[in-house]
Amino acid sequence: MKTLMTAVVFGLSLGPALAAADNNMGSMSGMDTKESAGPVQSRGVITAISTEKRKVTLKHEPIPELNWPSMTMGFSVAPEVDLNGLSKDDAVAFTLTPAGKGQQVTSISKQ
Repeated sequence: MKTLMTAVVFGLSLGPALAAADNNMGSMSGMDTKESAGPVQSRGVITAISTEKRKVTLKHEPIPELNWPSMTMGFSVAPEVDLNGLSKDDAVAFTLTPAGKGQQVTSISKQ
């Protein structure tokens, strides 16, 4: 019973932290994200996509301009970007532009 209670408390405390993480890379300790970098281009693979929420999760290659290694992360998508025809597992080229405290996808196309 004690183990179950510990798991429940841990899960409840972790939920808000995961929700806040989204695409705010500033919270990654020790990682210089260079968030103010202008538009940068990269390539990756879509691992999840929500056209309704305007979100895309990308497994991307290193992005030297932002000092980011290869990783998988979620991004918001600018309203003018057409997500029709894109789906999970598509190889894509994309552009990230600073938005708030993170980066936003401002263009994306299949490769």
